[in-house]
Amino acid sequence: MTLPAMRYKLAPYGEAMVGKGAFSIVFKATEEGSGRQVAVKKSRVSRTVKRPTLRHEIRVLQFLKGHPAIPAVYGYGKLEHFEYMAMELLGPSIAEQKKDGAGVMVKTVIRVVDQALAALEHIHSLGIVHRDIKPENFLCAIDDASTIKIIDLGISKPFSHGQPSKYDPLKARRHIVGSLYWASLNSHNGVDLAPRDDIESLAFIALFLLRGSLPWKPRPHLESLVHSQEIVRLMKLGCPGPILSTGFPNEFGELLTYSRSLEFGQLPDHGAVRSSFAGLTEIMGYSPNSGPLDWTPCYLKSTNPILDEPEVSIPDEDDEDGDSGDDLGEDSYYGMDLDMWERQGERDKDVTLPAKLEAELDSITPLIIEVQDN
Repeated sequence: MTLPAMRYKLAPYGEAMVGKGAFSIVFKATEEGSGRQVAVKKSRVSRTVKRPTLRHEIRVLQFLKGHPAIPAVYGYGKLEHFEYMAMELLGPSIAEQKKDGAGVMVKTVIRVVDQALAALEHIHSLGIVHRDIKPENFLCAIDDASTIKIIDLGISKPFSHGQPSKYDPLKARRHIVGSLYWASLNSHNGVDLAPRDDIESLAFIALFLLRGSLPWKPRPHLESLVHSQEIVRLMKLGCPGPILSTGFPNEFGELLTYSRSLEFGQLPDHGAVRSSFAGLTEIMGYSPNSGPLDWTPCYLKSTNPILDEPEVSIPDEDDEDGDSGDDLGEDSYYGMDLDMWERQGERDKDVTLPAKLEAELDSITPLIIEVQDN
């Protein structure tokens, strides 16, 4: 079967951009022919790159489709200078719904956690670990703002069995996997990530929503990478679940404790954890999961614990140069917006699906042949 080629026209300037990441920008666009409103994710990539990130991401989304939390995908194309992915247009993230400095109502956090656990159960059951669980990657559906969908699977990968690989982020001067604020302790320690780490990051999200903040703060922009990572690692190490959940139902702290108790190859019991939160809903007299999510801000009198920032000394810190080691060849784009884009390199070789599966998924993905700018 030959799939139709897809063309998209971006929304007018000022309305078009709906999101931005380290290596990509997401635009609102209209699908030619159907008139369907979609999100087009655009990433600048050298022509020399054989394994671009968006191609992997759309394969993973196609592989995971069929669950309410997985957004629909409509097409992929690698055109000159850029690659594009067209997918379901979604609403604001839970990060955008939360007010700065304020917490979120317990009943809302329970519903977010329940939906996230259902999504992760589906993802993990198919042998995939997300590896970048954070509030910005949970978005509300356009047609039902009470439905949460999960995005940004560009660094997702099949999880390993047997003994995990390990490296020392300090000695290697390497960025940990995932986002610094939300990454698990295993990520900070350079241990290969597994489903348990997605659950730990989800626990951080739940506690952040309840408390309004976490003890470790976003790091100064000019602070060295390894210095930031070590400070945050030590602060997370000093924050067990019962401490972070003080003043809130125990189930939230227990989620963090549970995630850290799992072995590398052990699948979380997502159903049991969801049942514990369902029981909490009943105990607190909340209605079952129905109606819109309530994002009314809650301002707490105290956000214990307050931790002193640890003093960290990194040997030979001045030698850190941040060189990724990628040889991307001559730059392939000379447009006026060159300074807007980080040039995407080859994704890690372990961030891939089996070759046969990749070929099958490519065969069911319509090809994008044109994206027009206004």
